[in-house]
Amino acid sequence: MYSVIECGGFQHKITVGETLKVPKMDAKVGDVVTISNVLLFASGDSVQIGAPLVSGAAVTLEVLNQGKGDKVISFKRKARKRYRKTIGHRQLFTEVLVTSIGVGSDKSSVDEKAKLRARARITALAAQKVQNVPLTRAQKVAAAAKGK
Repeated sequence: MYSVIECGGFQHKITVGETLKVPKMDAKVGDVVTISNVLLFASGDSVQIGAPLVSGAAVTLEVLNQGKGDKVISFKRKARKRYRKTIGHRQLFTEVLVTSIGVGSDKSSVDEKAKLRARARITALAAQKVQNVPLTRAQKVAAAAKGK
């Protein structure tokens, strides 16, 4: 079962349990967001294509993290004019976990273990970024147990 949604001006093909980065959303970490901009819904052999949206379809996302992407450098230069300009930019993003996809009675949702794994991964990455030292397996397990 998969779906194509529109979020922040971009289209994303998603499945249940998948984590993805979307442009910044106005939601706090831990919030549950429902998106009704579903362009396509596929379950097995049946495919529903919206015109422009699939009616009655909804996707539930859980916000895992807010952050900034990698720096993108833009360099401008004009020949023989002594003009050079360097601009750096870091795009804001929201990392979300797809918890459920559904149209009417045809629904699919993620199990609790997958939610815990996604939350533990985010906390482990945050700890690694602060320390700038890779975490050991025991530290990741301890962070996951602490997040319960």
